[in-house]
Amino acid sequence: MINAQGLQKSYGTVSVLADVTFTLGDGQHAALVGHNGTGKTTILKILAGLVTADVGKVDFGPLARVGYLPQDTSAVGDETVFDYVRRVMGLDGLETEMNELSVRFEEPGVPERYAAAEAAFERVGGYGLERRVESMLAGLGMERVSLSSSVARLSSGQKSKVAMAALLLQDNDVLLLDEPTNNLDLPALAWLETFIHGSKATVLVVSHDRRFIDRIADKVIVLDWHTRRALVSNGTYSDYLIQSEKERARQLEAYLGQQEEIGRLSARAVQMKQRAAAGARWTGSDNDKHLRGFKRDQSSGSGRGAKAIERRIEQMQRVEKPFERDPLDIDIGEDLGVGDRTIRLVDVVAGRPGGFVVGPISQQAAFGERFGILGMNGVGKSTLLKTITGHLAPISGRVYVGGGVKMGDMLQEHDTLPRDLSPFAFLKERAGFDEPRTYALLARFGVSANIAKESIVTLSPGGRARVLIALFSALQKNVIVLDEPTNHLDLEAMDALESALEFYQGTIIIVSHDRYFLEKMRLDTLVELVDGHLQKIEDFAGYLRQAEERAKRLMHTNPSG
Repeated sequence: MINAQGLQKSYGTVSVLADVTFTLGDGQHAALVGHNGTGKTTILKILAGLVTADVGKVDFGPLARVGYLPQDTSAVGDETVFDYVRRVMGLDGLETEMNELSVRFEEPGVPERYAAAEAAFERVGGYGLERRVESMLAGLGMERVSLSSSVARLSSGQKSKVAMAALLLQDNDVLLLDEPTNNLDLPALAWLETFIHGSKATVLVVSHDRRFIDRIADKVIVLDWHTRRALVSNGTYSDYLIQSEKERARQLEAYLGQQEEIGRLSARAVQMKQRAAAGARWTGSDNDKHLRGFKRDQSSGSGRGAKAIERRIEQMQRVEKPFERDPLDIDIGEDLGVGDRTIRLVDVVAGRPGGFVVGPISQQAAFGERFGILGMNGVGKSTLLKTITGHLAPISGRVYVGGGVKMGDMLQEHDTLPRDLSPFAFLKERAGFDEPRTYALLARFGVSANIAKESIVTLSPGGRARVLIALFSALQKNVIVLDEPTNHLDLEAMDALESALEFYQGTIIIVSHDRYFLEKMRLDTLVELVDGHLQKIEDFAGYLRQAEERAKRLMHTNPSG
């Protein structure tokens, strides 16, 4: 279980969390959602014991084993895949301890210590670990990767999968997962959904993947940007969106109704005050003494009535106006241009000489086409995009880019941003804007003036993604190339990006694993990169069904949890 009570956290004068309270029962699976900067990762770090809350407490129950997967985690080092998993799981230390104790078995207390170490070794499956690692890596789509492979030679996505496998194999009672889907391909994503469904652990997931959290979570914890508190909703994320919109509409209707009533009563009070003032000033003639008295009595009554109405207004239990952030609006303006705007690959072999290569590939993207590329981690999707955009020269073949093409790219590597520059300096230089226009553009994407002056290195992955999209919106391009554009974006930014791309008239080339995003893009062509070649996918829904059926098959025949 997870029991978080009254968590508060501030950094300097900035309040990140204010009285966050929620409870998850044993085996319950929940999604933690909210805008960038609302403290989602901070909560996970507090729960994992990496950050101390200023106020509040956390309880997992007695002897609970807690596993934490940070955002953008990947395996590092020169060791083999199997040695890495053993080390992270703590099996090396346990095995060393057992070996040392085995030669001192006659000493007092040693048998008990050996039994405790062996029990811990068995609990995480130390004796059958090789089979379990192979099974889990197969589920994550790495059946072709040998356990003796060097971690250093894996792709970034494969390194993330190895790190995830090492965590999931530990059989923890509580799993804290921060954006676990960012570096997963679609088959691995389907497998992870199946794994979590079958897990008896209490799971708290931070994710921007709407389809994923809909499928794995039966509770949603929403961090409110305005109050910095947690709103807890039972059911799926889609259920929460429906209910929250109904509640917002109900509250707005109640607020407007009350404001209308206040306005009506206030106008009535003003009329009565005016009548009272007129009666008090009325003098009439000496022959109208009785009428003058009547007018004054009537004036006094009107004055009392006005005060009664004002007291009624004051005593009303006010309905708060629903708080609404200014919506994020991304405008990807395009300069459609003229001339040949075709992109064509002719027998292109991409990669690095003597290293990993893909191809030969021959493919064309006509102007205005929406072209999607799928594929497992490590098959060369990013390599192919870097070759198309000119960041990487082809080993052989030709990349033909028409003279009318004005290409903009948002590739996956956020680390290529100049870390020593501020968002303001970077955007001003790349977009060629003056200072006021640069600040205004950053503000539109949720980057405040203070943050705009900090070094890019201090930004979260989500913050860096927003800076990139801000630049993207400033560049008038008629071809855009996107490599995992939804990674690190919060749900608000993803919705805005989807809306902007919906009306974009130029060519779009996308690599993505986000099912909801791909469906919204209304792709003209969808291909999968397999064994260095592009294979057309005629039925995306059928492709997803096959991935899900494969995941269930693997989980049934080789349960790894």
